[in-house]
Amino acid sequence: MSSLRECRRAMHHAADYGGWAEAAQRLDELTGGDAWKASDESPLYDFRMVRARLRQIRRLRERDDVPGLMHELRQGLHWNIGGIGSPGIYAQTFIGTKRLVSDYIDEVCRSLEYLAGLSRPSDHAQRLKFFEETALSFGRTGLMLSGGATLGLFHIGVIKTLWEHNALPRVISGSSAGSVVAATLGTHTDDEIESIFDADMARFGFWRGLGLGSIIKRRALMDQAQVRRGIQHFVSDMTFEESYRRTGRVVNVTVSPANTTQSPKLLNHVTFPHLCLREAVLASCAVPVVFEPVLLYQRDHHGAKVPFLPNVKWVDGSMKSDLPRLRLRRLHNVNHFIVSQTNPHVVPFMALRGSRSRGGRTGVLRAYALEALKEQTKLMAGLGRDLSPPGMLRKRLDTLHGLLEQEYRGNITILPSFRLRQFRQMLSNPSLEATRKMILAGERATWPKLSMILHQTRISQTLDTCLRQVQAGRSTDGDERMHLAQLKAG
Repeated sequence: MSSLRECRRAMHHAADYGGWAEAAQRLDELTGGDAWKASDESPLYDFRMVRARLRQIRRLRERDDVPGLMHELRQGLHWNIGGIGSPGIYAQTFIGTKRLVSDYIDEVCRSLEYLAGLSRPSDHAQRLKFFEETALSFGRTGLMLSGGATLGLFHIGVIKTLWEHNALPRVISGSSAGSVVAATLGTHTDDEIESIFDADMARFGFWRGLGLGSIIKRRALMDQAQVRRGIQHFVSDMTFEESYRRTGRVVNVTVSPANTTQSPKLLNHVTFPHLCLREAVLASCAVPVVFEPVLLYQRDHHGAKVPFLPNVKWVDGSMKSDLPRLRLRRLHNVNHFIVSQTNPHVVPFMALRGSRSRGGRTGVLRAYALEALKEQTKLMAGLGRDLSPPGMLRKRLDTLHGLLEQEYRGNITILPSFRLRQFRQMLSNPSLEATRKMILAGERATWPKLSMILHQTRISQTLDTCLRQVQAGRSTDGDERMHLAQLKAG
């Protein structure tokens, strides 16, 4: 690849990350990106602070100054310290960012591993306290998968890329189509997970229309029994608690009440441990008008499946809480969000919003005009809802207002570049070839974000690993002390 055009073409048509990364690296060589990465200086982040902190942490580690190193790391560890998590410092090149940022993250992780690997019983309790408090204050990353019907196959490509690079968060939430993917992850162990990425496995006909008589009787357009069969194909029959015990993944499913007397719920092994996962996903997929509202089911203390709140039915979680940030923060200490977004009423707005940074007054004006239209529509929907008497109109306006009121972005947002034709096919069963293309589209959309994802999740993952290592050391120390006591007693 000797020209910019050839490199761009290679990136666009890459079948795997290796081919894409090779072309991206070559583009950085041709466009001066490598030189930019090699220089510390930039107004986009506080390079002086990052450089000074890197030198101090390295110096303390090399001197074996354990108390000083723990103090330094404990005081200022944050995924965006000095602006190193800013999207701007990843937008200047095709792959990677400032070498100083990479060196800083490498040194922090090396120092954490150094502290965890010490075998000194005298300071074990202090180091355990350090890792527990630092992991809590640093927080963790969560992956949120939006709704989007058949377009949810895009999520599989996103997950495939994260999995292959050891960057798949343990906390995963899903709404509607995203809940199918999240629950599938939550019921497959690490040894089984790669089967999810196979297009033959991922392809299933969820959609089957109803006859006119059934439409009138059920007040729904599609056959819910077919969706149930699809969920059974992907998701094992277990409760949220059983899913967590089996895989260690924290699956969260959002559902909304079919009436306004209940609030939206975030279902997981903490809030509703005994709820059945399959029925929760079915409820989250129950788009109003398209499908009937459904009951949730739980396992009672005898293990029998019984209705949960028998008088309440539930619908699509994305109606009120497509991306449940606040609850994930409170329940799971998530403060960094990766979003895979495929909702057809969201993606065009977000794509145009992104066009502001790509230059040109036309793109900026178009983005702001659409944003203004969205805000005006939200205002009118809220006004109409508040002025309307209880009934179907008020319910529909409340749903519209809920859709427009939500924040659909994350710290890192991965968007598809689907054409209009693909959005029109979102309520149809995809062919095997279309399934492959949507999974690959998810991979290709994730590759440009991967450098940022790896940098912003690596410290959190290292902290989790180190904490488990030190906790295991506590058990080992306890066993050794007990053994010595038994020897003395004998």
